[in-house]
Amino acid sequence: MIKCLAALLLVVTLAACASHEEQVASDARSSRLVETRTQLAASYMQRNQLDIALEELDKALATDPDNSQANNVMGLLQIRLKNDEKAEQHFRKALSVRSDNAEAHNNYGVFLCERGRLDEAEKQFKAALANPLYKTPEIANLNAGSCLQKKNAPELAEKYFRSALQINPKSPVALYQMALISFSAKQFLPARAFIQRYLEVGNDTPESLLLAVRIEHALGAKDAQAQYASRLRGKFPDSPEARQLSDWSGG
Repeated sequence: MIKCLAALLLVVTLAACASHEEQVASDARSSRLVETRTQLAASYMQRNQLDIALEELDKALATDPDNSQANNVMGLLQIRLKNDEKAEQHFRKALSVRSDNAEAHNNYGVFLCERGRLDEAEKQFKAALANPLYKTPEIANLNAGSCLQKKNAPELAEKYFRSALQINPKSPVALYQMALISFSAKQFLPARAFIQRYLEVGNDTPESLLLAVRIEHALGAKDAQAQYASRLRGKFPDSPEARQLSDWSGG
């Protein structure tokens, strides 16, 4: 009787182990499927195939409603579909599941900033940057700086742009914004240095060339001012910035 009982217990134990292993394998397959569908959705969004992206994300979330990254990408898609309420719900869901999802913090921050909720947005950018494993902190710094520019807080914005430049000294966005902030603060030599660095790595734009003109005018460098003005007229003759040159007084 004892031997029979022992054999029975052994069979039950082995069955339990097998059942556990099967569950682990099943969970792993589901996780890979959700990840694949989420990546596919992101690819479809890049190609502006939003309907197919929505199908993939619906399937991913049907498999795992609590998947943080799937909710994060769904939040981005809902923005594109102009469903702000749903977008915010998915961002909040993504962060409730994984508070360390730096990408979701950054994306939610952009969402909030674009809707004028600037203080809330900065908190999200800070949360993204607080994660040492975040792979693209340059992006969150640029987004935070740009958001604080809307808040008319240039000193705070400058902190984020400088942080972005520490990560990537050739960041065109950070260099241009630092040139603009320096010029507005009447720090014309630093402004010149930043716009020169920008023009070495970034594309000529009407805005950047007009700023260069204004900086050189402020410094009394007539030859450099004329060169930038000629460059602006030559590359963007029909731009509002080129038209400003004819009656611009340097203000």
